[in-house]
Amino acid sequence: MTGGPELYGFPPAARRPDLRWLGSDYVSVLVHDLTRGLLRQDPGTHVMGVRCEAAPDPNGPADRVGATRSPNVTFALQVFVQDGAGRPWMLRGRWSYVGRELGTRTACIDHYWRLLTSEGG
Repeated sequence: MTGGPELYGFPPAARRPDLRWLGSDYVSVLVHDLTRGLLRQDPGTHVMGVRCEAAPDPNGPADRVGATRSPNVTFALQVFVQDGAGRPWMLRGRWSYVGRELGTRTACIDHYWRLLTSEGG
């Protein structure tokens, strides 16, 4: 992500084949989705950095043939932003992806953010 936020602590995609369902560059996907969500709340937001605090926590049940069609993964994150008024914030929370029926015509991937703490402003 040239010119994007500084990224810390994310395991390289090559070491996390269990996250391939998010794409070949799961970190870029995550930062893009997170940034879009923050911009919906405050169009002047600037994401300056994202730190992955712990290894991503994947889970999801396998079907009868052993394929995981409904994987989930949660990332413990610190997000460093500047709001539209120029104030710096550090947000700490959990970013999650939930896959449903992957490999079928009805496949979808949803995401959501759970804010735990915020400092700044």
